[in-house]
Amino acid sequence: MDSSPISSQREIEEFFTSLLSGLKEEDLRELTEAAEVRSLPTGVVICREGEEGDAVYAIVNGELEILKQLDDESERHLHYTGPGEFVGEMAILQQGPRTATVRTSKPTTIVEIRREPFMRVLKRSPTLGFRLLLRLTDRLRDSDQQSIAELRRANEELTRALRKLERIDKTKTDFIQVSAHELRTPVASLLGYAQMLNDSPAVQDNAQLRTLMEGIVTGTNRLHRVFNSILDVSRVMSEGTEVRRSPVSLSVIFDGIAADLGQALSERDLTLEREGLSALPIYLGDPDLLYKAFYQLVNNGIKYTPDGGRIRASGRVVKAPSLGECIEIVVEDTGIGIAREDLDVIFAKFYRTGEVALHSSGTTKFKGGGPGLGLTIAQGAVLAHGGLIRADSPGYDEETCPGSRFIVQLPLEQPATQAPADPSPGDAPR
Repeated sequence: MDSSPISSQREIEEFFTSLLSGLKEEDLRELTEAAEVRSLPTGVVICREGEEGDAVYAIVNGELEILKQLDDESERHLHYTGPGEFVGEMAILQQGPRTATVRTSKPTTIVEIRREPFMRVLKRSPTLGFRLLLRLTDRLRDSDQQSIAELRRANEELTRALRKLERIDKTKTDFIQVSAHELRTPVASLLGYAQMLNDSPAVQDNAQLRTLMEGIVTGTNRLHRVFNSILDVSRVMSEGTEVRRSPVSLSVIFDGIAADLGQALSERDLTLEREGLSALPIYLGDPDLLYKAFYQLVNNGIKYTPDGGRIRASGRVVKAPSLGECIEIVVEDTGIGIAREDLDVIFAKFYRTGEVALHSSGTTKFKGGGPGLGLTIAQGAVLAHGGLIRADSPGYDEETCPGSRFIVQLPLEQPATQAPADPSPGDAPR
């Protein structure tokens, strides 16, 4: 395409003749008479995304940049287009707003044709429509190839970033696990000494010392629980969690949980109901992991149920589409519930429902504080057994307390490669 500027009617007609060969003379003449030549410097916006399309532009020389506006109001470069190309015709054809912003990227000369004459010629000229269709097809092909190339580059960058994040996460997890293990040992010793001191007559006979020692024991106990939770999360979140399978009575598991949480239930006037658990078949699973999973679910119900409420654990055998025959255990409560939008994230580490007390003295207090790892541990333990866990709730409301339900499904058909580790029924760990 000749890069020299054009100005006369003859030059405009010659430009359209070379650009649209085969166009009838009367159509060519009407386009020429309707055309306006514009010479523009760099950086001029010819048309903006979202505006109504009222003209078509043909590029004589120079270069135009096509841009797309993003949600954050920034612009993304799509492509450049040069001499002999049309821009802006899509908005005319669709009778809608501009789908992109067009800006000069260097000094550029364009020929502008208003909507009305352009549409008149287009309606009676198959040649013009065919030319535009070919150019649109070429543009679509180029845009598709560019999108595929950009998608490939983005995938490669995301893959590299993911691998880097996995390495960082592995390093972080290893550090947390080692640190928690190293810290738990002296804390366990400190807890033992504190308990012995607390039981000594010298402390028991002194009210002030007794109060101080009870505070030390309580705080050390809480610290010990946090370290144990971190180690539990590290175990269930790591790839290839080892599941030491042996025959387990889930009814016995809940007997142990009821005993361990009995004081908390009594202090809060909460009821733990159990239904159908004794009729469940013996399950081939890891008693330690299963105990941790259901302990966390019951403890979660205690934490988010107001005093005087109810937690209920029920069991039955069902057939699940993805698991086949399985044991289904539902832990439900009459607590404050879970917001619908939070149901997909409650198993994430450190998640909490509502405004939780940051400095609670115990994890079984109503909305009490804690590291926010309980549901993560429960999910990891269930998934390690090849099972599924999900939550359901009508919503979050501290006034009406709609409650929440946690449904756990454990497949009865076990992998053939994992044989029972112990022929005797597993007792619930404490």
